[in-house]
Amino acid sequence: MPRFPRNHPLNIIFLTTLAGLLAFPIISPALPAMRAALNIPTENIGLVMTAYSLPAFLFVPLTGLLADRLGKKIVLVPSLFLFAAAGGSIMLAPDLEWVLGLRFVQGIGGSCLVSLNFALAGDLFQGRDRVRATGYIAALQNVGSGLLPILGGALASIAWFYPFALPLIGIPIGIYIIYFLEPAETKSDASTGAFIGYAWRHLMDRRVIELLAMTAGFIFVGFGAFVTYMPLFLKDTFATPEILIGVVLAARSVSGVIVATKLSKFTERYSYRTLVSGAFISLGTGMVIVPFMPNVWAIMLTAVIYGGAFAIIRPTLQLLLIEIAPSDLRATFASAGSFFLRFGQTIAPIAAGFMLVLGGYQGLYFAAAAFAFLFAGFAATTVVLRRA
Repeated sequence: MPRFPRNHPLNIIFLTTLAGLLAFPIISPALPAMRAALNIPTENIGLVMTAYSLPAFLFVPLTGLLADRLGKKIVLVPSLFLFAAAGGSIMLAPDLEWVLGLRFVQGIGGSCLVSLNFALAGDLFQGRDRVRATGYIAALQNVGSGLLPILGGALASIAWFYPFALPLIGIPIGIYIIYFLEPAETKSDASTGAFIGYAWRHLMDRRVIELLAMTAGFIFVGFGAFVTYMPLFLKDTFATPEILIGVVLAARSVSGVIVATKLSKFTERYSYRTLVSGAFISLGTGMVIVPFMPNVWAIMLTAVIYGGAFAIIRPTLQLLLIEIAPSDLRATFASAGSFFLRFGQTIAPIAAGFMLVLGGYQGLYFAAAAFAFLFAGFAATTVVLRRA
């Protein structure tokens, strides 16, 4: 196998990850312009994001099962084409109803993109190369989270629909995968019922449940307290301009990239239990200091901590899911991780809003810190990390 980064396997994983990033970070800056152009009520603009996420609850686990049953290439290529066609068609949408319908269809196509990149890393790499590949996926996700909103904002300043042209890149990516993804994967010949039962028995493994719980737990803290409410905290507490809020949030990308690209070296020196528990402790520390920060620049520390914690917890949990999965269930296991990630993203803003009502921003960030410390203790006692 050629050494990466210059080889088709890693290119395929990178391109699949990049396509998946073109659904949220690059679209968010276009929402105000879309609201004005299509006369969308402010209270309804969030539906543009929800319409894409909603199909994931059904199609993320379904595409994982189909990828293991039929082959990842057979599922991934049509999904990319559907993602690209529906996403690009939004450029022509005349009203909110068309936008929501096309976003829903795009979400169906994008459902496998959040998991098959990790499943392919399990198929195409082994040992230290697999750790490095998952670390690079996390690094690319951090880069995308930091840079794509800037690109989306620049395109939206020209016209609201320009950012929706970028998902069209899924078409050449799909063609590339047709030619260069080798069908060297294991496909199941069992009946559908037998295969589902086989997958369910393995998913009920205590180690899998532990990994899924930690996935939901991390997203619950990070997506609720940081991603959703940190911009509001900065605006309400320090009257921070929007551009500076973007700079603060983008700081997570810097630490995330640095840590993610060093993940392989970290795993050589420290156990997974130490890394994940330490990352949760760091995340809790970053949350608990927020109410005491004197200015917006000090909040940058929390952003840096969050980025580093994400770069350890997210790829490590996905890597362990892939490593304990049977070779013919890697896509199913990766999809299970992505399903719980989406579950955390769905309930986190609601729970964080409830905490905010009860205790204000101080109560929100203290509660988030307590939750992170709780999961640090959970990570230290899990079977899956104790044996890793």
